[in-house]
Amino acid sequence: MKGRPYFPLLAKVLGWLLLHLLILAIAFAVFVGWQLRLGLDSLLSGAAGERLQAFGEAAREEILLQPRYKWDASVKALADRKKVAAAVFDYNDPKSFAIRLPANVQQRALSSRPPPGPPPHRGPPPGRLGGGPDGPGFPDGLGMPIDGFPGDRPPPRAGRRDRNGGERPPPQNVPVSRPVFLLRGEGGDGYWAGVHILLPGPFSQPFRQHLLLVRADKLDGSGMFFDFKPWLWGGLAVLALSLAFWTPFVWGITRYLHRLTITTDRIAAGDFKINLPLRGNDELGNLGKAIETMAVRLDHLVSGQKRFLGDAAHELCAPLARVRTGLGILEMKLGESGRNHLVSIESDTQELATLVEEILAFSRAGNRIPRRECVRIEPLVREVAAREAGDLALEINVPPDLVAVADPSLFSRALGNLIRNAGVHAGLTARVTISAMESGDCVTISVTDDGPGVPAEELPRLFEPFYRPDRSRSRDTGGSGLGLAIVRTAIEACEGEAFASLPASGGFAVTIRLRKGLPEGN
Repeated sequence: MKGRPYFPLLAKVLGWLLLHLLILAIAFAVFVGWQLRLGLDSLLSGAAGERLQAFGEAAREEILLQPRYKWDASVKALADRKKVAAAVFDYNDPKSFAIRLPANVQQRALSSRPPPGPPPHRGPPPGRLGGGPDGPGFPDGLGMPIDGFPGDRPPPRAGRRDRNGGERPPPQNVPVSRPVFLLRGEGGDGYWAGVHILLPGPFSQPFRQHLLLVRADKLDGSGMFFDFKPWLWGGLAVLALSLAFWTPFVWGITRYLHRLTITTDRIAAGDFKINLPLRGNDELGNLGKAIETMAVRLDHLVSGQKRFLGDAAHELCAPLARVRTGLGILEMKLGESGRNHLVSIESDTQELATLVEEILAFSRAGNRIPRRECVRIEPLVREVAAREAGDLALEINVPPDLVAVADPSLFSRALGNLIRNAGVHAGLTARVTISAMESGDCVTISVTDDGPGVPAEELPRLFEPFYRPDRSRSRDTGGSGLGLAIVRTAIEACEGEAFASLPASGGFAVTIRLRKGLPEGN
């Protein structure tokens, strides 16, 4: 059965943040789309209106001194540079427009025609300000107020020639171009904008307003109608600020949770000497304090248990010795027939003495201060094997120059327990292999037998004191349950680790991992 996929908390929080921003972006897009369907004219009050006004001014200056038949060509050249289409709309002859007009655009263009008559006056009251024949306030018969329209800009640098070939001066103030509408063509036929521009009539005819129509396939109009870039950069800026604001906060939480996970793993492995960094008065800080308090109490409990076992075993040694001495004296005084009755008592006493010795060994392995030094593995393994193997078929595959950092006595005791454990559980006919190798900065020593092994679900508990995989086992068939507990306690005192596994070929294996040491002479 496959485990559930692992998703870090940081990835989850950032994912929710991105989802939140995506929902906001979708809501914003829906709102903008709804607003745009109500009418695009609202865009003209912002930057789009300014851009269209500038384009209208550029077109007006381009065609100001040209005859009518050249206007569309000049405007087209200007529009091509902006990647749009544009032409001057003739109110009197709509069908002559250079670009095909959708019906709604043509109707809107015609409805935007200014009323007849001179443009509205702005400035001081009309008076005899010029010498033109058309009346007060109009210079040189041009039919154009001196003050012009609101939003006037400076006049062009050249005038228009009159009938006699002389230059006709332009008005003193020429009104700026003015965007009047922006809409989408019927049936999705592009987006259209109308801009009023003031152009002079032929010869002495007055200036009058014309309509410049601009078309684009998309709403952005190559940046003229609607510029998406500020919105895009704004969205990215909001995203960046959100990430910059949330990431340190979430990173601090996940880093502290990672420290808590490592700490609890150390506590589960029996290391209760922990020290968590201080954190503010929040739930995580309270959790860290609770874990530290739990580790201290567990340390006291485990240390007290080991001291109790050691003290109890130590106190049992003297009575056991006296009982065995008394049995020996009694055996000498009894006859041959009475000695047979003492055999079982002596056997039980010997078993009890062995158990007490194992309890003492377990207690001392966990409570003594280890003496760590560089130990050559191969000679120590052969020495322990010669002492503990007996009749076992033992194979040793250890490089002669392999060195590890350990307490020699504790390492010898752990290795001796593994060899005896293989003889007890795999049988004297089993084949036991001791192998060692370097693995990075560590030295790995494995003791493997070809016995029946244990159920896989029992492996995590094999190193618990007094634990036997088979509940029906007695000391005769399953030992005291302290052998592997002594192994782990001794190896952990050497700052190493021990774990059990089931080889693919069958049997049972215990692996010891120690820190690699330097060879002698280095």
